[in-house]
Amino acid sequence: MKLPRSAHPGETFNLIFLSRAPKPTFGFVADSPPLASQLSETGRFISTLLQQPLLLPSDSRSAQPNQPNAAAPLLSAPPREGTPAPHTQLAQGLMQAISSSGLFYEFHLAQWAAGKRSLRSLLLEPQGRLSENLSQSPGTASLPASPGGELRLPVPPHQDYSNPMHRDIQALLRQQLDVLENGHLQWQGEIWPGQTIEWDTVGEKMDESEGDSTTRYPVWKTSVRLSLPNLGFISAVLRLGESGVEVRLAATESSAAILRAGAEHLFAGLNSAGIRLSSMGIEADEKAESV
Repeated sequence: MKLPRSAHPGETFNLIFLSRAPKPTFGFVADSPPLASQLSETGRFISTLLQQPLLLPSDSRSAQPNQPNAAAPLLSAPPREGTPAPHTQLAQGLMQAISSSGLFYEFHLAQWAAGKRSLRSLLLEPQGRLSENLSQSPGTASLPASPGGELRLPVPPHQDYSNPMHRDIQALLRQQLDVLENGHLQWQGEIWPGQTIEWDTVGEKMDESEGDSTTRYPVWKTSVRLSLPNLGFISAVLRLGESGVEVRLAATESSAAILRAGAEHLFAGLNSAGIRLSSMGIEADEKAESV
């Protein structure tokens, strides 16, 4: 690169990119002050939000940080032997807890606008429940919905536009940004009264298919941690990709032996669900602590 004057090793220059063809070309800026970065109004709002302390929602029904909508147990009582498909009920309860947590409210709002979701389901999410607060504000009417499902939110007469976000939504928005950036979702709650569970799901790198095809398939890693009355602490890590699912279980020595004896039931359950078990490992971890 030709410079207008001689250069010394370690010297710093300010350059401006001019063109990439037929070869990269830069312009030399002599003694120019550093360019100040400028953020849009939305960028400044997000930056301010991320720098603020994380306030807990004032409503216990609202989503807690990393614990969306985890107040009510997923099952009313522990499943008993012979109970028909308790795992199906558990999966549906977990799906409902995540769906109504408010993390996907904007997507659900788009579904409602397209006629694919009911207004009632929107009002069950934390953002929708704020409409109750609006209806109780002085000078505002109750939240009406037309027979066709039209949503008309009342506007308070003295809206503070300098701080338009409800404090309960700030924590939820922080979590939404974290999910979008890292693809990591964490949920903690009760399977049935008194039985807690920690559940994490994160998207990993994409698997490349064999051959010349450039198709890439998502890989999801999910982990579950819980302490059962008879088996004690158990940790399960599942990695699901195109080739199937990898399962890794960790428990105490005595519980690990019980899990190994029942591995065939897990294999049969995955097979009946159409999921191929690519590998499975059960390890004894005497240092495991209760959740």
